[in-house]
Order: sequence, then C-alpha cells, then structure tokens
Amino acid sequence: MSTKTLGDIKLRLYYWNCRGRIQSVRYMLEDIAYTHKNIDYKEDFELLATSAELWPTHKADETISGPFHNLPVLHWNDTHTFGQTLTLGQLLARKFDLYGRLTPSIDNEDFLHGYIDGVVSCAYTDIISNVITCIFSNLNFTDKNNPSYRLLRIISNNLKALNNLLKKSSTSFYYDQQEPTIADYFVFEAFTLARDYHEIVLPNEEDRQALIKHEQIMKERPALANYFSKGLLFKRITGSSKESEYMATLAETKK
Repeated sequence: MSTKTLGDIKLRLYYWNCRGRIQSVRYMLEDIAYTHKNIDYKEDFELLATSAELWPTHKADETISGPFHNLPVLHWNDTHTFGQTLTLGQLLARKFDLYGRLTPSIDNEDFLHGYIDGVVSCAYTDIISNVITCIFSNLNFTDKNNPSYRLLRIISNNLKALNNLLKKSSTSFYYDQQEPTIADYFVFEAFTLARDYHEIVLPNEEDRQALIKHEQIMKERPALANYFSKGLLFKRITGSSKESEYMATLAETKK
C-alpha cells in the first residue's frame, strides 16, 4: 500500500457511535494508519444518546456536519472537509493507492477503476444500505406482502454475485490483486454485516465459500486483527431506537 501524498497527514473521521454506513471506511482507515506512520488518524463520535438534544445544532454547523449537513464527515489536515461514505472511500483509495495495480487481463487504469468501483457500489448500495433499511423498517420476515421484503432477495443475490466474482480471481482479492483494494474492504463489511443481521439474507453454503475465506484473510491483516482484538466494532448497527428490540426478535427466529 503506497501513498500519493507527502508529509504528515491528520485525518479525523466523524460519525455516530454505531456501525452504520461507514464501517468499510473505518477498516480502510485502520489499515492506512497502520501502514503509513505519517498518518495521524482518530475517530470522533456524535453520540446517539444525545442526538435529540445536540444533533440539530451540530447539523447546522458545517464545521461538524460538513457540506451536506450529515454524517459521515472526514476532516483532512483541518483544511478540507468531505462528506458521503462512497466519496470518503474513493478519496482514500485514490490517495493511498487502494485501487490496485494493472494486470495482464486489465491493462487500462480507467477500466480497472471501473471494475473496482462496480464491486464497491454493489456492496454498499445493494447490500449494506439495504440491510440498514431492513433494520430501520423492522422488516418482518413472515410478511411477504411488505414492499421491503424483496430486499432480502436482493441482498442474497448480490452476495452470491460477489462470491462468484471473487472465485474468478487468481488471488485472495478481487480482480487478481495482490493486496486488498477499496472493493475488498466494502465486500468484507457487506458480507459480515449481512450475516450479523440474519442468515436469511445469505446465499446457500456453496455460494458463500469465497466470501468466508475472504473474511478470514481480511481479519488476519494486522491493523484489522488489532481492531477486533480491542473490541472496537460496535454491536449497534444503526441509529434506530427500536433496533435492540427488533434484533432480539430476529434472534428468536434463529433458534
């Protein structure tokens, strides 16, 4: 993992104290900070417990909520402030060379970025965002007439597609890369988030073997192994006030 930036860099991520939509970027930042000793990285949190009281004021303050008055936000050297999850991930990927290397089968940089971004979009839009929607809507698995019920199949089908695509790679990572790209961090989160939500959204055992192996390899990376050993992964997934009760109900369906 090389870098296209010089000098000391201060990075401050700001998000809610939950897993949310930003977890893939958290993994990227952990690896980046571990690899590059010139990076001063820290995450600060907007607390869900005080959101009703403090967030309206913080939301109106662009120094906190960024240009879109929303979270996540990444502050770069106290000079630049960026918002939106995909934007943060893609910015970091460009700056820290997380789009991979050209290969004999993909020898054009724009095409390589297109392939990688396709995986990222699938993982984020079709899996991560849909899992979060299911939780916020308290989706009842027995109510097949619920318009959101189709999300379960969308999540499962896209996990299967990502699994099959990974199987085609000659390495442990997408598109024959020797090191993880932004795609691998987003897929890692998409698969583990879906599994932590409920097994109903997972493809059958055969159609997730590549994703299982990929998860194991990602967790062995020193920065991520340290992250998990310290228990830094939030158990809470969303900001929904009903999440705990809903997830407890789902847990009963697994028994």
